[in-house]
Amino acid sequence: MAENSVFMDTNVFTDIVEEIRGNASECVFPDNALNQAGHLDTFKSGRTMHKILEELHKTDETYRRESSESLPRAFLTMRDSMIAIDKASADNLTVEKVNAGGIKKYE
Repeated sequence: MAENSVFMDTNVFTDIVEEIRGNASECVFPDNALNQAGHLDTFKSGRTMHKILEELHKTDETYRRESSESLPRAFLTMRDSMIAIDKASADNLTVEKVNAGGIKKYE
């Protein structure tokens, strides 16, 4: 009887995705600079810097959310697609084993 199996180690892929999720969720720009930014409002360039800090915190939250939620979800979707392709390939393959005496096809 023919073998029709192809195997993919999806656990390694899943572990990498979870590592991305965990590390990305921990990347937080500290609030201490923004909390003290009110002192910058006493001069013109300070007000500009204060606005930049506020924008940095807005984009930081967006980046963290995207990289810790959306990116891993996309990678897991890609993994599931690879598993489906692996299964479809396995269902349609006949594997030939190489022996010392040459190739023998099992049927």
